[in-house]
Amino acid sequence: MSTGQAATVEERVAARSADLSPAEAKVARFFADHREEVAFISAAEIAERLETSDATVVRAAQALGYDGLPELKQELREALRTRATPALRLGRSLQEFGDDAAAILEHSLADHVRLVDEARRTLRAEEFRKAIDVLDEAERIAVFGLGPNGKLAEYLALRLRRIGRDAIALTGRGASLADDLLGLRRGDALVALVFDRANAEARATLVQAKKRRVPVVLLTDTMGLALQGQYRVALTARHGGTGSMQRSAIWMVVAETILFALAARDRPRALETLEEMNDLRSQMTGE
Repeated sequence: MSTGQAATVEERVAARSADLSPAEAKVARFFADHREEVAFISAAEIAERLETSDATVVRAAQALGYDGLPELKQELREALRTRATPALRLGRSLQEFGDDAAAILEHSLADHVRLVDEARRTLRAEEFRKAIDVLDEAERIAVFGLGPNGKLAEYLALRLRRIGRDAIALTGRGASLADDLLGLRRGDALVALVFDRANAEARATLVQAKKRRVPVVLLTDTMGLALQGQYRVALTARHGGTGSMQRSAIWMVVAETILFALAARDRPRALETLEEMNDLRSQMTGE
């Protein structure tokens, strides 16, 4: 197989893996498995993650047929810019399954089971405990998310309030978000939902949290390494798949698990707040 300019990094790794040293093969596999992160981080950051040297990272890129790491990163950035749109991915799935409802059901359930199985490997128990420690100690929890993630942020903030935790959702953009960020304060903790890439608003939110000494729990799919140093703990799971609609189901599972773990940390407060909410509902409905 040719490993010229047209070959993808995955193709290059498959073609040349037998020629790589064990250390280079480990780096090459990282290139293929973490495309979004590799596109934006340095050789030093990759080396630190893999406990190897900068020189090994550069040699691995060259062994795959690139002039060096910059050429590999440029290819990955171009691929990110030209990757299939959500509409195109959905179109491919619809073309594959047509209007067979039973086939669509089986495909969807199997896909979500696979994502949960992957999450068992990427969501580490010790990191989850640390995240719960951070949130449990907070006087108030702010949840940041934009676009579709904003709905999940609002949901998590609402459910946090229902178990007695002071919580707000940060879902605005531009000047609206700037106003909200001014309200971050010592004693807060920030849950930041950042997937695929960190835009200007996400980065500004993390910078402001650091400035105000607000610990961050990052919920992400691929940005843990790229944003290293800007959060206290990261919980990582893939939230979608190539050739299908983007899905947030796995992060609904994570959100519910966070809520359950926090309720367990202070059962009296959680139960008392839920009872109070039920009483208020009864007063309003007369039931």
